[in-house]
Amino acid sequence: MANRVKTFRVLVSTDLGGDPDDIQSLIHLLHYSDVLRLEGIVSSPGPGSSPDAENIRYWVRRADLDHLRSRGHEALMTENDVVSIVRQGALTAMPPKDGNGTEGSRLIVERANAADPEGRDRPLWVLAWGSLTDIAQALHDDPGIAEKIRIYYIGSSNTTNDPASRDYVYDGMKTTWPTLWWIENGILPKFSHDTFRGYYMGGDQSGEWGNKTFVDSVIRGTGTDHGGEPGRLLGDELPLAAHPGGESGILKEGDTPTFLYLLSPVFGGVGDPDDPTVPSWGGRFRRPDPDRFPNYSVDLDAPAEQCWSTINRWRKAYLSHWKTRWQWYDE
Repeated sequence: MANRVKTFRVLVSTDLGGDPDDIQSLIHLLHYSDVLRLEGIVSSPGPGSSPDAENIRYWVRRADLDHLRSRGHEALMTENDVVSIVRQGALTAMPPKDGNGTEGSRLIVERANAADPEGRDRPLWVLAWGSLTDIAQALHDDPGIAEKIRIYYIGSSNTTNDPASRDYVYDGMKTTWPTLWWIENGILPKFSHDTFRGYYMGGDQSGEWGNKTFVDSVIRGTGTDHGGEPGRLLGDELPLAAHPGGESGILKEGDTPTFLYLLSPVFGGVGDPDDPTVPSWGGRFRRPDPDRFPNYSVDLDAPAEQCWSTINRWRKAYLSHWKTRWQWYDE
């Protein structure tokens, strides 16, 4: 293990098909599939989204992982490997119940119960970028997976979109899975904390590190046209987003903190995946009720700007590292 980069078992539940920032986060994650070993991508509901697994497959192909592998980055996953693990989840928000299983929720159960492909007894990290609809259904159908998964959930508007599923997971800690490991980033009321917004709010926005300038100086004109319109590069097609403050045409990536949390100790030298209370690229959190729920963490009990700062303080570090991976296309 001395010369082996730490890797993580990862499954993503995304509401890609709504806010374009899910596409941004997906491309970012795929660029790190050497460390974030994907075992599933589930198309799930979210606010204003139109869940569509084929849309996810389109953007996986646009990332052109095989091109990057041919440039000496063979540790990245292959396009076929990623495309083959995309599943359709629920099409609308709904509470879990008997008979409501989806291809996506069944994949969560399957991968949670599967042996670690590397034989190291690692947990399955379930990164929730949309509502908890499919994750709650998976826990409903097989409560035993609670001991085998770690959830990092972007709450806020995803919770208001499907409060019943979020409450099902939370209330289950009182009766069935008190030791469930999960980070709820963005507890209600919306905007009161929302640690995840630190990815695009504040931090070093000077020069090429700005929400718009990073796109113009690093992303545009980069990538290949694989899987898309001939001659149109990935970096030119990548859609931009807007944040609640009104700024549009930006790199937003509100879901990216879920995996920055895992990348942080590997590439940033800060953070501990086992301890959300310490500083990390993916934010810093607190355990509100450690006696009852020892593995449940939420935003700091602090103003939103202070919560954001637990991510945006690392802005230049995580963006500069990603910049090098965009440059792989031109090697």
